[in-house]
Amino acid sequence: MEIIIGKLSGMCEGVRSAVQKAKEIVKNNEKVYCLGELVHNRQVVDALEKSGMITVNDIKDIPNYSKVIFRAHGEPKEIYERAFRKGLDVYDLTCSKVQTIHEKVEKEKKKSFIIIVGNENHPEVIGTEGFAGENYYVIDDADEILDAYMEYEKTKMGYVYVVAQTTFSSKKFDMLADELRKVFKKTIVMVDKTICRATEKRQEEAGEISKEVNSMVIIGGKNSANTQKLVEISKENCENVYFIQTKKDLRKMDFEGVEKVGIMAGASTPPEVVEEVIEFLNKIGK
Repeated sequence: MEIIIGKLSGMCEGVRSAVQKAKEIVKNNEKVYCLGELVHNRQVVDALEKSGMITVNDIKDIPNYSKVIFRAHGEPKEIYERAFRKGLDVYDLTCSKVQTIHEKVEKEKKKSFIIIVGNENHPEVIGTEGFAGENYYVIDDADEILDAYMEYEKTKMGYVYVVAQTTFSSKKFDMLADELRKVFKKTIVMVDKTICRATEKRQEEAGEISKEVNSMVIIGGKNSANTQKLVEISKENCENVYFIQTKKDLRKMDFEGVEKVGIMAGASTPPEVVEEVIEFLNKIGK
């Protein structure tokens, strides 16, 4: 069995940096909280928690004057304000690309209606909303564009500024941007494709590999948006797509008769997890 491994599989630079910094923070401090999952990978979070990091889902659960990590996905502006009022010592590990989106949105909200293309329940999108003011709308599909236009009409603003969740599907964003321009044809629409370039390249590579193989293995956290996109893209080209978190999940999969298998991993997947999957497939493929 031939195994084709994506060159861009595994941790992106932003996640790698956040994880490394979190390890140092936990090592050098007696008690550190993290607001939400640092990254969307259970193995990474479990390892940090074993080292002493305490994950909480609400800032109210963090005692005043404590040390807290803000995760890579970013937080709404209100959370920064609440952290200040609670006297928290904040280690902000928000991805630099996400921070840039926050800065752009906060600047544009004074003159533009903000449209955020992404999953409204994703922590990154929730964080961006917190910098967008009152006049914004989140869309994930074309059938939501008319609703966005109706909300825009109420504001009487002259411009529309469009940004994206950094891990959103590049292909889908382009399609939605075209539809937005059609619906908002009497308006000046500024489209800022804020999808992470590493995410775009990873999606492109998943598309290319999935065309060449009989089976595709995608490795990553089940709640990882960028990993889910790799699964969706691979399914467009390959009938047998397996979405796994670790090599243990492969024991349920059938690779009998498979000549070529492709491997891609999400941006939060540790390299050692990818290596274990490759080793497992090499053994059964002999």
